[in-house]
Formats: sequence, structure tokens, C-alpha cells
Amino acid sequence: MPSVQKAHELFQGKDVVILMISIDGKGERAVAPLMEAHGYTFTSLVDQRMEVARQFGMRLVPTTYVMNQEGAIVGAGYGPIDLAGPEFLQFVASVETAAEVGRLPTLPQ
Repeated sequence: MPSVQKAHELFQGKDVVILMISIDGKGERAVAPLMEAHGYTFTSLVDQRMEVARQFGMRLVPTTYVMNQEGAIVGAGYGPIDLAGPEFLQFVASVETAAEVGRLPTLPQ
């Protein structure tokens, strides 16, 4: 999750939002202390009953989704992804370009 925090910091004040959805069965009791202990400041939602996970068809953890401003998924990846790495940053930049030309970029793994 350090790369999630770093990406959150990189995109602050820009037209990108970084958030995490936790599916921990213990809910907020597990998430809040972890966030506080590590100094994470990005938005963390709790999906204890996995309602959102099911709606998105999530099968593996971690799963990363990139959505455009209309809420459409424009990229998805499974497993660890460095959200602060150059490949992901380039992907985010390409989402805007892709919208202009009508092609979706591939999320780096």
C-alpha cells in the first residue's frame, strides 16, 4: 500500500482520485488502525460484505481498476501494481489521450 499512498500524493490537486476498497471481513475495526499506523491519507472504503466487489466481478486480491470521469472502467489489473511507478503513471496519462481517439490503453502488470 505504500505505492497507493505515493500515487495519492502525486495526484493530489489533479483530476485523479486514488481510493482503496477493503474487503476485510473485520471491516473498519481492521482498516482504521492499519491506515493510522502507516500514516496513509488516501480514501479507504470498507466493503465488508463484498457487495461492491461482486458488482465489479472481482475475483483476486489485490485488484486495481481505473475508471474515467463517467465511471466506466477503462483498465483493470490483478496482483501487485506499482501505482507510483512510471508504467502506471504513463497509463493514467494515456487514458485521457485514449478518450480522444476512442481506444483504451492496457493497464501495466
